[in-house]
Amino acid sequence: MTQLEHQVRSAVRRVFATLKTAFPAWYEKHYGDERAEQLARRVWMTGIKDLGDEAVNRGLQRMVLECKFPPSPCDFLALCKRVDDMPPVEHAWHEALLGKYTHEAVRVAAEATGTFDLRQAKATDKALYQRFERNYAIVQRRAQNAQPLDGKIPTGIGHESKTPRQVQLAASHQEARDLMTAQNIPTDPTAARALLLAKMGIRRDNHA
Repeated sequence: MTQLEHQVRSAVRRVFATLKTAFPAWYEKHYGDERAEQLARRVWMTGIKDLGDEAVNRGLQRMVLECKFPPSPCDFLALCKRVDDMPPVEHAWHEALLGKYTHEAVRVAAEATGTFDLRQAKATDKALYQRFERNYAIVQRRAQNAQPLDGKIPTGIGHESKTPRQVQLAASHQEARDLMTAQNIPTDPTAARALLLAKMGIRRDNHA
């Protein structure tokens, strides 16, 4: 048995122990039969296999405090993944534009998007919003699974790896190079210096 399988089985045992304690009559009715319990455990293992221990514990606590009836595996998954203090993406977007964050997840997503670009952007910047929305969704999933929020966020397919500012600078540099080529200005520093001195009528020896 791998470590991950052991972790999932341990999580399922905690779930069933909590169900049995919190809802004893319901548990006896539905899982009192050994075969029914074993089948149910397999279903629950599939449902929560991607959750970390912290997320499972968060779901168990909410199940006891909030649920009047035993949750289904799907509902339990929602309890585990819910992060109460994280703002919705629209609010997070405006916080990122202002550079004032009410949650660490907003800061991480903003830095991954590019704080310089965000400070220069308008709320109607659709392309930048989509980039921030994707980064925020990734950080949200980390929070839901009780994983560290910070860390490198991979560039998505179809997303430009450079920021708009970097693209603009690259274009400006290319325009400058094109202009130098059109005017026959050498791009090599030594050759450019020699040409400038020649045009000014200044002669220097090799030791100058």
